[in-house]
Amino acid sequence: MQNSEELKWALLIASLAMLTMAFCMISFVMYYQKRRFEEEKRISDIEKNYNRLLLDTALNSEETERRRIAQDLHDDIGTMLSLTKLSLNQLSKMVGNSGNEKEDQIMKKSQTLVEETILHVRRITRDLVPTTLERFGLMEAIEEFIHKLEEDNNLAITFQANTDDFPRQGQKLELTLYRIMQELVNNAIKHASCTKIDIRLEINDQMIGLKVTDNGVGFDPEKIKENNLAGLGLLGIESRLAIVAGTVQYEKPEKGGASAFAQIPMMPATDSKPEPLHPFRRERVNI
Repeated sequence: MQNSEELKWALLIASLAMLTMAFCMISFVMYYQKRRFEEEKRISDIEKNYNRLLLDTALNSEETERRRIAQDLHDDIGTMLSLTKLSLNQLSKMVGNSGNEKEDQIMKKSQTLVEETILHVRRITRDLVPTTLERFGLMEAIEEFIHKLEEDNNLAITFQANTDDFPRQGQKLELTLYRIMQELVNNAIKHASCTKIDIRLEINDQMIGLKVTDNGVGFDPEKIKENNLAGLGLLGIESRLAIVAGTVQYEKPEKGGASAFAQIPMMPATDSKPEPLHPFRRERVNI
C-alpha cells in the first residue's frame, strides 16, 4: 500500500516536472521568437531608414547637380551668347551699310539663330531649377509649367485646385510634388499619345493630393511591375514619395487613358512670407 502511494506521488512529481519543463521550453521558444521578430523588425527599420537616406542623398545630389548645370548655363553659356548677340548686332550694322543683300540675309539669319538659342538656354535653365517654385509656391510653378507646354504642344491642359490659398509647404515637399507632376505630364506626352491632360491639386488638414489624368492609350501598372518593365520615371516617382512618406496609386479610368494619384502628408513651411502675384496666375476652377 505504501509503495503504491509512493509510486503515485512519484508519478505526480514527475508529471509536474515534465509540465514545468514543457512550459519553460514553450516560454523560451516564444521569448526567442519574440526577440527574433523584434530583431528582424529592428534590422528592417534600419535598412528602410538607410535606403531612405540613400534615396534622399541621391535626389539631393541630383538637385545640386541640376543647380550647378543651370548656373553654368546662365553664367557661362548665357553670357557668351549675349556677347555674341551684341557682336552680331554691330556686325549687322556694318553689313547693312555695305548694301550687300545676300550678306544682310545671312546676318539676319545668324541673329535669329542666336536669339532662339538664348531662349532655349533660358528654358532649359528654368526646367533644371524651378525658381518660380521657390519664390511663389507650387500652384504658380505648375501654372508656369503648363503655360510653357501650351506654347510648344497642341495639348489641352487643365489645372484645378480645391483652394485659392494654397499654403506654402516645406521645400522638399513642394519640390517632390512638382517633380512628380512634371514626370507624369511628360510621360503622358511621350507615351500616351494624349490630347488632354487634367491636373488636380487637393489639400486638407493632413494630406496633399496630386492627381494627373490623361485621355491617352493608358497602361496597366501591375503588368509593368510584374514584367520588370517599369521605366525610370515610375521608379523615380516611387523613390521620391518614399522619402516623404507618400504613396501613389495608378488607375485606368472607364473612359480610357490613365490616372495617377499621389498623396503626401502635409509639411507646412515656417516663417514664409507672401510673395507678389505671379504673372502666370490665372483664374482657377475650384473642385
